[in-house]
Amino acid sequence: MSEVIYRLSTEEDFPEVTALYSKLHAYFREIGLHLPTPDNVGAVWLDSFRRTLGRYSYLHVAELDGELVSFILARIKQVPPFWGGVTVGILSDMWVRSKVRRSGVGKKLSHIALKWLRGQDVHSVEIQVLLKNDASWTLYEKMGFQPEVRQSRLLWEDYNAA
Repeated sequence: MSEVIYRLSTEEDFPEVTALYSKLHAYFREIGLHLPTPDNVGAVWLDSFRRTLGRYSYLHVAELDGELVSFILARIKQVPPFWGGVTVGILSDMWVRSKVRRSGVGKKLSHIALKWLRGQDVHSVEIQVLLKNDASWTLYEKMGFQPEVRQSRLLWEDYNAA
């Protein structure tokens, strides 16, 4: 395999990255995400952090032979005062094309994002991983992430008022 190039995303990458995010979102739906999908989900996702790129969000890509094969998004937020009011990092989205999965690309991008977050002097780093996303859970547990919060969703059609 040729050498993978890791770099900051540029505006020229946005059409490809939004297409990759659309694949990630479709995978989320396939493994159990029960939230609505907006039209043009990739563009809506990009718009959610575009204005904060370089300050509170960071989008890194991996490129192989001129093709984007992966991306990771890291964000910074402040938790509420009743949880300490500290600044924390978030690894919020990552997609790796199937042809480079299990080659270390996702791990390398995660380490790059964590390095950036550490440089932002965040208190800690959070992730949200869908319950059935075993590959991501395995990667992040090996990196030292520990489960902390359990989140569940009630769909009204599943509500049991008894």
